[in-house]
Amino acid sequence: MNRQWKKFDELTEQCYTDMIKNEANMDNWNRCFKLLTEIVSDGRALDPDFAKELYLLDDGTDYVHDLQGWLEDYLDELDMRGMYAELESVCRKLLEMFAWEEEHPSDIRFLLSSALESQGKTEEALSLCREWAAQEPDNPYAAAALIYAEISANNLENAEEIVKQHISDDTVCDEDNDVIFTAAVSLYQKTGNKKMEKKMDHAREEYDKKLNTYLMGMDDEYEFGDDEDFMDEWPFG
Repeated sequence: MNRQWKKFDELTEQCYTDMIKNEANMDNWNRCFKLLTEIVSDGRALDPDFAKELYLLDDGTDYVHDLQGWLEDYLDELDMRGMYAELESVCRKLLEMFAWEEEHPSDIRFLLSSALESQGKTEEALSLCREWAAQEPDNPYAAAALIYAEISANNLENAEEIVKQHISDDTVCDEDNDVIFTAAVSLYQKTGNKKMEKKMDHAREEYDKKLNTYLMGMDDEYEFGDDEDFMDEWPFG
């Protein structure tokens, strides 16, 4: 397995070289992912409990290979290049490979639903998102994914009902729900409701501004560690 990890490192280095050069094909990225699946398969042939969770691959190798960081970049590359069939396949493989009992694969499911919609697999995306939202009703990514799926299926009333379930007049846009506000902007762009589009977009922009100044340490009005007061002051619209 050490030999496999060495090859993995060589391939990831080539992946990032390709990224810098804006290389058109994804051959090295795809070969690297295939090698990852082989590492997991070979490990489980020796120990059925090997790397049941994705994070255990990094944990078991002292984070030397930054596997999860590479995976995020791989998924982003597939998405940005519009390789939606490949993105769907990789997302499904990741969901199948690991137990996801200790970590929730919200980002992978979100990308999967987007990849389905981008391929015109509207009903499949809708079914996936409805099931996900039913299983995790408090997950903002599940709610946002379902909003997008309903929009894609032209079920605009359904999409607005989901928005209203999660956003009321006094709901503040924050790090937990900004993905829902972004989906709401898309909905109201689709329906032509300029007033609500502006309101949702304004709330999201205000959150971005406050977050950026907070992270940069430039907002003298708030103290680090005073997160509760900071969150209470964020405007909705």
